[in-house]
Amino acid sequence: MGTIVTPGLRKGSVTPPASKSHLHRLLIADFLAGDRSRLGDDPADSQDIIATKRCLKALDTDATDVVLDCGESGSTLRFMAPVAAALGKKATFKKAGRLADRPMIEYPELKSGLHELEGNVSSQFVTGLLFALPIVAGDSQIRFLSPLASRGYVDMSLDVIRGAGITVHEVENGFDIPGGQTYRSQASIPPEGDWSGAAFWYAANAIGNQIEVNGMSPTSQQPDRQILAALEQIAQPGELNVNEFPDSFPILTVVAACTPGVTVFTGIRRLRIKESDRVAAMADVLTKFGVKTTADEEKFTVFGTDKPLKANAFTSFGDHRIAMSIAIAATRAEGPVEIDNAACAAKSYPRFFEEFKQLSHLP
Repeated sequence: MGTIVTPGLRKGSVTPPASKSHLHRLLIADFLAGDRSRLGDDPADSQDIIATKRCLKALDTDATDVVLDCGESGSTLRFMAPVAAALGKKATFKKAGRLADRPMIEYPELKSGLHELEGNVSSQFVTGLLFALPIVAGDSQIRFLSPLASRGYVDMSLDVIRGAGITVHEVENGFDIPGGQTYRSQASIPPEGDWSGAAFWYAANAIGNQIEVNGMSPTSQQPDRQILAALEQIAQPGELNVNEFPDSFPILTVVAACTPGVTVFTGIRRLRIKESDRVAAMADVLTKFGVKTTADEEKFTVFGTDKPLKANAFTSFGDHRIAMSIAIAATRAEGPVEIDNAACAAKSYPRFFEEFKQLSHLP
């Protein structure tokens, strides 16, 4: 039997975890600076952060051949591949879940010079090179063959890298990176609160819950900070492009489902190669909640309603963001909702269901 979520709007206070996007970057930058102080075990770590720590510890050896267990973390894999090569390691990567099916660039070795990338596949490829190329001998250039998507994640990377004393020059269609640079530690800088986790609670409030969200920076570079503007946009149904903050797509479709009118989501192409096919997954979820949707390669349309959502049993598709979206939607359901494999939420938000259970029902 799965996790049962009782219906009814909630109230209370929550504190999202540290941003795994920010912490991934701080971990790598400090490691390259020779600082291992962030690598200790922390019970609050998400599974993706555990994977990055595990890989960095595996790199912290004199051995040339290393095995890097990335779990299901696309960020870990795409960041570690060029970093390991820049450190002169021959890495074998272990991948779980759908990770082996997701786009990847392999680096048997990493040399300076010109590196051309498709900018519309994943910004993680860009970030991996931005971390690795400064420590390679010789100057390098990154050039985009297509427009760069999820620019906010690259900006976050640049903030961390430059904070570590690394010089990167932005030019038309890419970056110029001097080689032979040295990182310095930023151990005194804490990771920000996670906007992609906070998005679930802000979305919950948009459908009638009353939840105080603690610890969030209003000036964060995290793309999912755009959840606030996106929620305002959904309040007046129309078209919403999620290309710059794709992780918020599942929960935004829940808000659209609970908002009378038609919302059309665009910028969805990359969502089909996440931990699940998130377009197909949310079509399944919303249909089981009794909400009509349609989808094609470019658009996902939600026909919202103000009626209670149907009680049902759901699969999370093993996807943390689908599981959490179902739980939030359950607050607007007509009866109990069952979620299969809700524990997958630990990939990004280990305490999500614990915090959810601590909320009280609104009168």
